[in-house]
Amino acid sequence: MKVLVVNAGSTSVKYNLYEMNTEAKLATGVVERVGTPNAEHVHEGGQDKVACTGDKASAADVQRAILDHLRRPGGPLAEPGSLGAVGHRVVHGGERLITPTRIDDKVEEVISECARFAPLHNPVNLAGIRAAREVFPDVPHVAVFDTAFHAQLPPHAYTYAIPHELYLQRGIRRYGFHGPSHQFMALSAAEHLQTDLGKLKLVTCHLGGGASVAAIDGGVSIETSMGMTPLEGLVMGTRSGDLDPAIPMLLARDGMTIDQIDELLNRKSGLAGLSGIGADFRDVEKAADAGDPRARLAIEVFVHRIRKYIGAYAAILGGADAIVFTGGIGENSARVRQQVCDGLFYMGVVLDEEANTTKRAAERGGIVEVTKHRSPTKILVVRTDEERMIAREAMRCVTGATGAIRSVRARPIPIGVSVRHVHLSRQDCDALFGPGYELTKKRDVTQPGQYVTRETVDLVGPKGEVRGVAIINPLRKQTQVEVARTDAFALGVAPPLRESGKLDGTPGLTLRGPAGTVAITSGVILAHRHVHMNPAQAKDYGVSDKDMIKVRVEGDREMTMGDVIVRVNPEYDLDMHIDTDEANAAGLNNDSVVAFDGLQVGRS
Repeated sequence: MKVLVVNAGSTSVKYNLYEMNTEAKLATGVVERVGTPNAEHVHEGGQDKVACTGDKASAADVQRAILDHLRRPGGPLAEPGSLGAVGHRVVHGGERLITPTRIDDKVEEVISECARFAPLHNPVNLAGIRAAREVFPDVPHVAVFDTAFHAQLPPHAYTYAIPHELYLQRGIRRYGFHGPSHQFMALSAAEHLQTDLGKLKLVTCHLGGGASVAAIDGGVSIETSMGMTPLEGLVMGTRSGDLDPAIPMLLARDGMTIDQIDELLNRKSGLAGLSGIGADFRDVEKAADAGDPRARLAIEVFVHRIRKYIGAYAAILGGADAIVFTGGIGENSARVRQQVCDGLFYMGVVLDEEANTTKRAAERGGIVEVTKHRSPTKILVVRTDEERMIAREAMRCVTGATGAIRSVRARPIPIGVSVRHVHLSRQDCDALFGPGYELTKKRDVTQPGQYVTRETVDLVGPKGEVRGVAIINPLRKQTQVEVARTDAFALGVAPPLRESGKLDGTPGLTLRGPAGTVAITSGVILAHRHVHMNPAQAKDYGVSDKDMIKVRVEGDREMTMGDVIVRVNPEYDLDMHIDTDEANAAGLNNDSVVAFDGLQVGRS
C-alpha cells in the first residue's frame, strides 16, 4: 500500500510518498511560497510553477499540483486507486485527539478548536487537510498529532500552578510537541543499545528551528519542555522559550498590542532576537566564530537552557541511560553537543571529542554514539525521520496494528496469507473441467505471472470435504494441494510440512469439479512458510536462495517466527507466505508486514 505524508505549513507544503510494503520512498517534494502568485513545486524531477485558480496559490491549488505530479504518466501514482492513505502532520490535538485518528468532519472541528493553542500551526494544518480531502476524496486521511506522544504525562507534570478551573474549563495545561521525533529517538536508542525500551531512561533533545526536550521513562514521555503551545521551553530559532510571565504584561502596559507581543515572542525572539543575525544557527555560529559578541551570547543562552533541562530531567528520571540529539542543530552541530555535555560529567557523560566531531549519523545508518566506551551515560546522535513515523501511524490506523513495523532500523517484509489452494496439472484440469478447458483469470496474486482463477474445486478426504477451493494458474507438471492444519484435520489427512514442489511421500485425496473427479495419490502439503525475493531484493537484505531467516511480528501479538525459507527468482517480488492458521495466530492479514530479523543461526 502507498501512503502519502503531507506536512502543511504557513508558506510551504512538504510531502513524501512511501510504498509501505518495503517503506521505500517513491517521491518527495515541497511547494514553496504558498499563498502567493509565485508558488513553486520543487520535486525530484525539477521544479514547476503552481497553477492558481485565483490570484494566488491556495491550499487546494497546491494539493492538485502534487496530485498531478504523482499521477503523471510513469509516475508513482499513475495507476488509478494505487494510493492507500494520506497521513497529515497536525501540531495540536488537545486532550481529545491523542492517537492517530482517521479524519472526518468531527475531527476537523476538534483540530479547529485546538487552533487556540497552536494559532501558527493548526489553521494551516487544517487548510491542508481540507484541500487534500477535496483532491483525494476516496482515500482515507489520517491525522498524526505532535502532542500525542506526550498524552501520558502525569498530572503533576502537565498541570500549571494557576486556578485549577482554568484547566477544567479551558483545557489550559502542558501538552508537549515534536512527538513523532521524540518517539523515533527513543526507539532508535533502544535498538542501538540493544535494550528493551521499557527498561531505559532517556533524555531526548530535538534541536532545530523549533526545539524541545523530553524525559522518557520506559518508552513513555513523563515530562517535556514545550507547554500548552510550542512557545514554552528552550530557546528556538525565533521563539523565546521560557520567560517571566510578567514580561508580556509589562509590554502590554507600555502600549504593545496582543498581536505585537505575539509577533515579538514567536517570530522575533530566540536566536534571531538575541543575535540580531537571524534564526539559522549556521549563520549565528559563523558570526560567533568571527567574534560577534551577540552571536556568542545567543549560543551561550541556547546551550545553557538545554543543559538546565537535561539536568532537571535526569533528576526526574533518577538518572539517564542515554541523552539523544536530533534535528538540524542536534544532529549537525558538534559545538552545541560538546558545550552541552561539558557540564554533564557528574551524570556520567564522558564525551569522545573526536567521535563527536567526525561521526555523522547520516553516514552511519542513522545513529552514532559519541561517548567514550567507559561513559555510563551514552550520548547518541540520531537522524530523525518524522515523516516515516507518520506514514507508519497512518498505515496502522487504516489497516491495523500489523500494518507497519515498529522497529526503526529493521526492514519490513509484506505478508501474503496463503489460503487453501490447488495448482493443477493439464491432465487433471481436463478431467475436472473438460478436455482442453482454459481456466479464466479472476485476480492477480502477489507473484508476477500467477493468478487466481474464477473456477474452484472441492477437496474430498477420508473424513470430510472442503468446498470452493481456489485454483492458482498457470498449470504445473503435477497437481499440488496446499492446506492449513485445520483443513487437514477436517479432511482426515496428515500432510507433511514441505516446500512447494517437494511432493515425494505426501498423501493424496480426491478433487471434484463440474466435469468429474480426480483421485491423486500424492501432492497434499502444509506449505512451509517462505519469502519470495528477486535477486536485487535478496542482495539488499543480505540473504541467498534457500537461506533460513527469522522475522518478528510487531503488532498486538508480538512473536518471532523462525524457519522461514528464502526463495530467490528474477520473476519474484518481495512477500512472505504463511497459511491461514499461522496468520490467525499472529494477528496477520494481507495488509500486514513483519520485520526482518536476520539469518537463523545454525541454518543456511
